[in-house]
Amino acid sequence: MRTQRYILGLLVVLLISAGMVVWTGRAFSARRLLTLYRTRGTEWELSAPPPQYRGLTAPWRIGVQAGHWQVEALPWELSRLRTSTGAHYRDFREVDVNLSVATKLVARLQEVGIEADLLPATVPPSYNADAFISIHADGANRPGVRGWKISTPWRPSPASKTLHGFIADSYGRHTGLPQDRYGVTYNMRGYYAFSPHRFQHAIAHTTPAVIIETGFVTVAADREVLFNQQGRIVEGIVEGVIRYLSRKNPLEWQKLLPQASPATTVTAREVPLYVLPDRDSPVKERLLQGTRVLPVDQEPGWTEVIVWRNYHRFGWIETKALQPPESSGN
Repeated sequence: MRTQRYILGLLVVLLISAGMVVWTGRAFSARRLLTLYRTRGTEWELSAPPPQYRGLTAPWRIGVQAGHWQVEALPWELSRLRTSTGAHYRDFREVDVNLSVATKLVARLQEVGIEADLLPATVPPSYNADAFISIHADGANRPGVRGWKISTPWRPSPASKTLHGFIADSYGRHTGLPQDRYGVTYNMRGYYAFSPHRFQHAIAHTTPAVIIETGFVTVAADREVLFNQQGRIVEGIVEGVIRYLSRKNPLEWQKLLPQASPATTVTAREVPLYVLPDRDSPVKERLLQGTRVLPVDQEPGWTEVIVWRNYHRFGWIETKALQPPESSGN
């Protein structure tokens, strides 16, 4: 009996040690890639990079979706989107940008030793990866709008927010495009591929995800980058992905879980609903005292909310204007 316990204990120690070696090697290789990126600019000369792993056994994998590509093949549950072919301006089509950029992004990730999947509009059921990035481009008929924007799902996991932050930091620097800072829509936050609770063909709820609108096909200055300088778009995303992976600890599985908070109510009178967690950002509307809201994200002193049963009405309010969850009766 004592011998069996000794053998069992030894096996446990060996398994833990092997896991730590895998994780340490993965983190080191990611930081090595990031260091090479910083020292060599966009010219990466890597030969046989060390393997990286998702969790403790699976290789790093990034899913790259070309928005609107093959929408005609969407399954029945998403059939209403089969005619959603994306933005266009004369002969310039969003779907062409999406597919070209996504294809080049997949090749670039593979070049630096990261497994990557090129995905059409139909996402494999419960798609599981270290990150999912949906590539899109925008269009608008109103003057004065241009640039890029990026969004996480509703109720983002900490990992999704980290991925969002790194890509947002690098994309503008590489492309030279301005950020459409106030342009994120409820359609981006509630993107169908982010919704495994609604659709079978969606990512797993533990897959960190972002959707990026790379620019406006309806704006000449943006089109120059979208159609003629796609390498800058790719490098802007790749740098963000590598910085994200270099800090991803596979043992911190809690960071993959979406945040969840119970519904609550507004306790102050006529509370401003801001576009961003910043008093200098535009006010979308003012919420009346007693308005029921669903918290979906948080920053220090701020809470992002959706007005109950109306996903078109969302934004940031100061947390002090909300009834505390423990006393909200939920």
